[in-house]
Amino acid sequence: MIMKRTTFWGRDENDERLVEQIIAGTKTATCTPKCWYDADPDEITEVGELVEVYSKKGAYMCTIEIIDKYELPFGQIDERTVIGENCSSYAEFHADHVFAWESDLKKDGHELTDDTMIVVEHFRLVQS
Repeated sequence: MIMKRTTFWGRDENDERLVEQIIAGTKTATCTPKCWYDADPDEITEVGELVEVYSKKGAYMCTIEIIDKYELPFGQIDERTVIGENCSSYAEFHADHVFAWESDLKKDGHELTDDTMIVVEHFRLVQS
C-alpha cells in the first residue's frame, strides 16, 4: 500500500513550525477549506490512514495517523479543533487562518466567510 504524503503550510519555504508542533505533540489537528480539500483527490484521507509528513524541501519529518475527520463552517469551529490546532483561543485560531487562507482563497475565486466549509482532521503522531 502506498502511504499518502503531505506538507504543512508555512509563511515561507523555511517555516516548518507546524511540523515542529506535531513532533512536540502540541498540534494534533489540521483543517483546510473544503474547496481546496476536495480539489485534490490525492490529499483526501480516511480515519485510520497513515500519512507521511514532509518538509517543504522534501525531507521526511514524521508519520501521523488520522483519528477523526469532520466538516463544519469556519464560523462554528469547535474548542477541540482550536486546541488541536495549538491555538490558545478561537480569536487566535480565526486570525491565523484568515492570514493563511483569505488571500489564496480570493485568488481561487472564493471568499472566506463564517459559512465557508472546513474539513478538520485530528491525528496522532505515529513516528518521528
